[in-house]
Amino acid sequence: MMRNLKFTAAAAAAAFIVLVPDMAQAQRVAPVLKPTPLPGLVYDAEFFPGASHDPAVPTVESVLGFREGARAATTAEVKRCLDAWAAASPRVRVIEYARSHGGRPLHYVVITDPANLKRLDEIKAGFAKLADPRKLAGGEADKLVDSLPGVAWLAYTIHGDETEGTDAALAVIHHLAAARDKPTAALLRDLVVLIDPVENPDGRDRFLKMIAEARGVQPNVDDQSMVHTGYLPYGRTNHYGFDMNRDLLYGTQPETVGRWRVIQEWNPQLAVDSHGMGSQESFLFSPPRAPMNPYYPERYQHWAELFGREHGEAFDKQGWTYYTGEWNEGWYPGYMDTWPSIRGAVGILYEQARMSDDGVRRADGSIQSYREAVHGNVVSTMANLATFQRNAKEMRRDFHNHRLAALDPTGPFGSRSWAVLPSDNRGRLAAFASCLEQQGIEVLVLDGPLTVAKATDQFGRDREDVTLPAGTLIIPNKQPLGHLAALLLDFDPQIPEPSLKHEREELLKKGNSSIYDMTSWNLTMMHGLEALAIPAAIEGEGTTPFAATKTAARPAPLADSAVGWVADGADDASVVFAARLMEHGIRVRIADKAFEFDGAPNVRGSVIVSRRDNAADSANLATRIGLIAGECGVDARAIGSGFGKGDLPDLGGGHFRLLERPRVAVLTRGGVSTGDFGTVWHLLEQTLAIRNSQISDEDTGYDLRRYNVIIIPSYYGDGLKEAFAKDLRAWVDSGGTLIATGGSAGIFTTDKTAIGSTRKLPGALDEIEPFRQQVLREWLAAEGAMPDTAQLWARDVAAEVSYPWRTDDKDGPEAKELKRRDEWQKLFMPQGAILAGRVNTEHWLTAGAGAILPIVTADGPVLLAPSGVESPVRYGVFGAADGEEADGEEAKANAQPSFVGWSAMPPGRKLTLRMSGLLWPEAAQRIANSAYLTRESIGKGQIILFAGRPTFRAAALGTQRLMMNAIVAGPGIGTTGAIIP
Repeated sequence: MMRNLKFTAAAAAAAFIVLVPDMAQAQRVAPVLKPTPLPGLVYDAEFFPGASHDPAVPTVESVLGFREGARAATTAEVKRCLDAWAAASPRVRVIEYARSHGGRPLHYVVITDPANLKRLDEIKAGFAKLADPRKLAGGEADKLVDSLPGVAWLAYTIHGDETEGTDAALAVIHHLAAARDKPTAALLRDLVVLIDPVENPDGRDRFLKMIAEARGVQPNVDDQSMVHTGYLPYGRTNHYGFDMNRDLLYGTQPETVGRWRVIQEWNPQLAVDSHGMGSQESFLFSPPRAPMNPYYPERYQHWAELFGREHGEAFDKQGWTYYTGEWNEGWYPGYMDTWPSIRGAVGILYEQARMSDDGVRRADGSIQSYREAVHGNVVSTMANLATFQRNAKEMRRDFHNHRLAALDPTGPFGSRSWAVLPSDNRGRLAAFASCLEQQGIEVLVLDGPLTVAKATDQFGRDREDVTLPAGTLIIPNKQPLGHLAALLLDFDPQIPEPSLKHEREELLKKGNSSIYDMTSWNLTMMHGLEALAIPAAIEGEGTTPFAATKTAARPAPLADSAVGWVADGADDASVVFAARLMEHGIRVRIADKAFEFDGAPNVRGSVIVSRRDNAADSANLATRIGLIAGECGVDARAIGSGFGKGDLPDLGGGHFRLLERPRVAVLTRGGVSTGDFGTVWHLLEQTLAIRNSQISDEDTGYDLRRYNVIIIPSYYGDGLKEAFAKDLRAWVDSGGTLIATGGSAGIFTTDKTAIGSTRKLPGALDEIEPFRQQVLREWLAAEGAMPDTAQLWARDVAAEVSYPWRTDDKDGPEAKELKRRDEWQKLFMPQGAILAGRVNTEHWLTAGAGAILPIVTADGPVLLAPSGVESPVRYGVFGAADGEEADGEEAKANAQPSFVGWSAMPPGRKLTLRMSGLLWPEAAQRIANSAYLTRESIGKGQIILFAGRPTFRAAALGTQRLMMNAIVAGPGIGTTGAIIP
């Protein structure tokens, strides 16, 4: 084959096989002409000019059959190299630290002087002491700072289609393992270098398969070609579509949890994360621009600027261009370079202009080859290691001082704590505590009640003399990882005013945000748990470490029953239990109202298995249910009677709704958001363990009767194909449950593809009054509002009756003005804030939710629901207006609604909306009182719309419960099922 760099035997085996016909047939085929020359495509520069390498350590080419950086290596090829080097070099050790969802191993390579390699446990133990100064004896810190080598964590290709980093890592590993020069030997005496060459093996291999499919004989330098881009779902994300460079705060993916363990084990002082960006870009590296997260180490900016300056000097020698800052800001802390920084390391990001094959024609007419892009990462890595070597001792000292600062009782972290209140949702509370502990943060549990003089709630409201009940989780801020604890738990870190000013200018001038990711990420809010900030250190006496309170799973057999078995619905695991029961063919009911059987209360959403419902398959029923309950981690109990005391529901009544096993299809590809689809898929497979099918609106002719739930994740396209939308309407009408999230919810609120009566701004503004009145109707119903009793029983007709709208000719802005305001308000919609939702705590969709629900809000539509559409969750929580009692007689006498944006406000009330993150006043007016979640009956079926993404990053467990309810309970509770004769 002519392009031997691409079509070696190894490459063919890794990519695809070219079938050759028999010789007689081959003679009739015209020979393939040689490619025309492309000046600049061949890049022959030596990565390590003049270096002498030990011939006993095999090169990349000798292992794989192609030169380092000639093309992208698959994960299997990477592993072959690692195994060969571990066997051949006394400087190398390879360690598997996790397995991906796709079953692929993740490795890091330890490269250091053989003497260091023999004392790795000693080195790790030394840094564990520096990381926790409470373990140090007098003068021991200085000795460790003087004697330990520096530890660097270098990670590549967390986005699988940013391929260059991995191939650079192979070149660097070989050089460090085999180089025979004195500077390399000195570097490895001074440093322990940890290299993760493939952070995302599933995404990388998926992408390389796409590239192989698009590769031809002729070189391609057009960066629009699929040989450089791939196709949906591309390779950026892992198997389930997660951007793992956003997962470092939440650890929802096994790759992240593995990296947590490694970084805590080693406590590196340098953490590098290598990325790729647009192919017409140059090269970006640290330091980032403002706004900077307030929990970075004190001297982070000093080190970032030093590394950046010396990084630039290395590029200047090559004649390469680069830049820092610009789009790269330092606010969101969930990246692979920022999370280690908060722990005390110096985190470095760099981004190479990416390509996937051959090279790319740039705007100036030149060609940048793939191998040159790989070289850029090699030079960057070696420049960073050189800077680190020269400054390792001072960086060790700063690492230690960062941890010391968190323990200072007079410092900003020494005299405060957080309290997370007990919850019947034990699984979610345990998941929260586990998330903290796996990141190295200490969590305590109160042994008994404790009264604190002052506390602040999640809305920033001060409270006095608060009694914390036994079982409250306590996170003291005075601990070695106090900066990380504050980062995760402070309710409302605020962006500095100069950066806010810049952001507003960008919005006004360009209509684009300068903020790269979310502006809020609080862990208690994401989990939907009630928490308090306490200006006092709570530790020691009266508490027990959370880890010590964990109990092993109890595989105890479930007792037999006269009528059935119950699992309480407070815990999210109850929904999983219901789903798994149905997957096993067991019929299930869910209560839409609280009840009490055999003297034990249960909340709405509780799961009931009736013996009568399962009479046709009752063999070993209690045993089967007990096994499934154990798998799901729920407590199920047998009930001897289905009688509900007093007005409470009885088992044979209408409050125990028989469910139908969800038969789920999820829309993917086309205009569907890969990330939102991935979190839905992850929920179905990894949490609920429900079989599901993926369908695409790129195809037609589906038999939708096979499904009773269809989920359409957030959609970015122009809209669904008309034929598919028509089929969906008919399917819903015949009994289907349609669930749409984020951008896709807006598709079903426009005239062309509308299903139901929900509308979105600005389309509803011409007929806004029904939507305003519905807000007031819901409020009046929730308040239990009644007319004056004397008027109620009067014989005569009252001269005046109050109405839930203004009667003084001040009916709010007209449609034309509302539309003009809406266009302005849209400019300021949040980039990613946490807002408060008020919850209808009687609706089946909100089982497991309290009266207030934190909601991650970003780019979704603003939904308006008129009469006839249920809105179980709306944006904003009502409270008494400042300076007056909402229930006072004077307020009642002068009751007139006011207006907030498009909506009417109940008299004497204020609306609290923002919990955390940046929310401009204009956007608050637009979002206030809109529906986050709507449900509407359509024929025998229903449509459920989420204005946002309820499964956001698999970390928003509060809103994720709503989605779980919709999927598992929807086919039974919200639709009219057929009785099969």
